[in-house]
Amino acid sequence: MRPSWSVGLAIQALSYNGPVRKALTLLACVVPWTGAALAVDYDVITGKQVTLLGSGALGLREFPDGALAVLSVRPTMRLLVSSGVSSFLLEGSRLDSLRKAQCVLKPGKRGEFDNGYTGISGAWKAADGKLYAFYHAEDQEGMTRFDNSVPGYYGCAAAAVSVDNGRSFTKLGPVVTSAQGKDPGGRADQGCGELCVVPERGGKYLYMYYVDHSRLDGRGVQIFLARSAIVEGPPVKGSWKKYCHGVFREDGLGGMDTPVVTARDIPADATFPHVTWSGALSSYVMVFNVVAYLEHPEAGGEGRAERSGIHVAYSRDGISWSKPRQLIKAFSIPFKGRELAWHPSLVWDKEGSLAAWLVYSYTPSWGYEAPKESPHYMVGRRVKFARGAGKGR
Repeated sequence: MRPSWSVGLAIQALSYNGPVRKALTLLACVVPWTGAALAVDYDVITGKQVTLLGSGALGLREFPDGALAVLSVRPTMRLLVSSGVSSFLLEGSRLDSLRKAQCVLKPGKRGEFDNGYTGISGAWKAADGKLYAFYHAEDQEGMTRFDNSVPGYYGCAAAAVSVDNGRSFTKLGPVVTSAQGKDPGGRADQGCGELCVVPERGGKYLYMYYVDHSRLDGRGVQIFLARSAIVEGPPVKGSWKKYCHGVFREDGLGGMDTPVVTARDIPADATFPHVTWSGALSSYVMVFNVVAYLEHPEAGGEGRAERSGIHVAYSRDGISWSKPRQLIKAFSIPFKGRELAWHPSLVWDKEGSLAAWLVYSYTPSWGYEAPKESPHYMVGRRVKFARGAGKGR
């Protein structure tokens, strides 16, 4: 059960306006979730890792740098994928036979909200044929760099639209932003983003799972949810509402939120979600990364990934999720000279199938000093889901 007083406080806050409402809602939204995990789980059989596209293939580097946005599987495999600081349309006969890459979205100019990075990681096609893409946008101006020299950022979730089936996009601006504004003197990672989208099974909403880096009340970096009522109009600015303790009433732009999936018990961060619906399992399936920072030797750990890596969770309604299970042990953030596996996605063979590709970014030794180091590149494993005790192997 949820803490009843926190739910009441959240509801009460809705009756206030201005600063009082925001203060009460903030207090309600940072109360830790204490509900029991959803009792649904499956066995996952994983195959050997294979390289799908190596570093530099088709002119791509540092990819996929976010979740895949799958446009079609048959008769042609078409994906939107982030590489470097831009997004590309990949095409081929199969996932393991991609032959063409076309840049479709680039960062904006200096002073714009996406001046440093535009990584598409979600897409949805409307009934009128317009293709809406959602991307992790970064404002990198004035931000502190990470310890690994990667540029810092203030992120948000932004939208773009295509009228030529994904070969070009027109930017529509931010649709989901963090409750905390940009602080150039603060942490290197700020704002929100690292998203994916999936239609809600009832057909009324588009769900967006995203990561927020505000770390309100020590909650860490976790996975959150917003939705847009697509039966009422396109999923653009002003249509998104964030999930906060049982209700979708907080504005997508700057509203409060509560996590739907966390790794706080480890303790760790939950990040980089990719969610799909499986008709065969009658469940939403989320693959994501768990980042247990204290395992890194740079943070005083033993330098061995035990709880870090790629995990899976399940949900009947897209809101309440099962206890995560680990699929792959690996470090989930880049450190020079160390193995890295992050940004997972599930690409099902076909609708109703129990078999899929688990696609993710990988390098045995992250960095840019050849021949020992390499930026991350696209790999995959064949996976099969089955009803059972829920022991990944």
